[in-house]
Amino acid sequence: MTLAPSNNKAFKQLLNTGESAFKRLHEIGSYKPEDLKTEKAYQELINQTFEAFNFAITDNDIPEVMRNALQDNARLFGGLKTHAQLFEASKLLLDDKGNLKPFSQLSNEYDKLNITYNKNYLEAEYEFAVGSSQMAAKWNEFADNDRYELQYRTAGDNRVRAEHDALRDITLPKSDPFWNSYTPPNGWNCRCTVVEVLKEKFETSDSEKAIAAGEKATSQIGKDGKNRLEIFRFNPGAQKVVFPPAHPYTKVKGANEVKVEIEKGFVPKNIDNYEKKFGVKLDRSFFELLNKETTLTEVNLDKRVRATGAYYHPTENYVRIPFDERKQRSKWNAQSIIYHEFGHAADWQRGFKNQKEVTDLMQKHKKIFAKNKNQQFKELDVKLRQMLYNAHISKDFDMIEKIGASADTVASLNSNFGFGHTKAYFKTAGMSEAEFIAHTFENRYAGNDVFKEIMPELYEEMIKLADVLKTK
Repeated sequence: MTLAPSNNKAFKQLLNTGESAFKRLHEIGSYKPEDLKTEKAYQELINQTFEAFNFAITDNDIPEVMRNALQDNARLFGGLKTHAQLFEASKLLLDDKGNLKPFSQLSNEYDKLNITYNKNYLEAEYEFAVGSSQMAAKWNEFADNDRYELQYRTAGDNRVRAEHDALRDITLPKSDPFWNSYTPPNGWNCRCTVVEVLKEKFETSDSEKAIAAGEKATSQIGKDGKNRLEIFRFNPGAQKVVFPPAHPYTKVKGANEVKVEIEKGFVPKNIDNYEKKFGVKLDRSFFELLNKETTLTEVNLDKRVRATGAYYHPTENYVRIPFDERKQRSKWNAQSIIYHEFGHAADWQRGFKNQKEVTDLMQKHKKIFAKNKNQQFKELDVKLRQMLYNAHISKDFDMIEKIGASADTVASLNSNFGFGHTKAYFKTAGMSEAEFIAHTFENRYAGNDVFKEIMPELYEEMIKLADVLKTK
């Protein structure tokens, strides 16, 4: 079930946020793309725009990897959309003599821009996000074998565009190039979809004719000779994106700079070498959590430190991670340890452990697990230890690491159960919250199927918490 923007308070709030952003623009008297990272009013507009589209994404049952990619794309789109409206608004700031116009003179124009971007455009974009997210989820489930083919379907009513109706019942293998460009949605307010059908029950369509029909359905030549609908030639599921990669927001002056900044965050300088050494790929958007550049090193930069494992040094602002055999044996550990330790860094830099959302979630599950004289805590402890024993027997190193992370999260809620950090460690004020937060980011960006299996409700709520904290 989806919720239309006009019925949702969060969408209405966007207009107020847009108004605040335009007022801040006037206070500054100019606009630069880099302002998006420093101005709170602009950040709030980006975050709320993302949340609007994120609602469409999370309303679907989408596997983690796909969902994460779609969310990253929606966050980028929110940044580009915010840039587009601020850039347009900035062109109205000065009069013919180069003097800043009074806000009262700009108020009506800014109101129109606000409604255009944060109501009219938003509604169409939201509906598109719903359709593309649903299609991405379905694409992930479609089989890759010779028994099934994919079939184009329309809504089947009198609102269906003739060009889209011409695509109805096109039936082709999932690997056919037709689906690369003409998988729905094929335009704003497109309600078409694709279903999986048994190959033996339907005749396979002519691919060339299908592509020609798809090209016609996505062609509308404007006065400038440009095709207005060509942007819709993409596949949300195969490309793991919510919005057209060539959307007009990507063409606005400065958009490339915005894209680089949003995707970059404070990525450690040697992260490419780390990825290459351990054969992993890290999600660059994670580093947007950092407020400043934080060094990744495999040695103790503070000579007073005697620790041999991984840690974050808050006063020297570096993350120490040994580039050792443990990460060669477990790619999951090589990935998750980055999210875990830099999660500590983000926590120190932004004060996550003091956030009510963190303490409330921890208290909620402490109470749940503690019912009937800690029954659930006891069951989790026994199950995790048995799983760890079996994983060691089978030498499943990824499983060993995932079990350890799950057990340490249990210990962060009650140090009498689980294992990982010591009881003494968790007695230090703030350490329970710190480890809970680090495992939260670990779950969100690396995933943990062991955790998800044995603590499903907590797992899903931690995933949501990670996204909430990113907007703080």
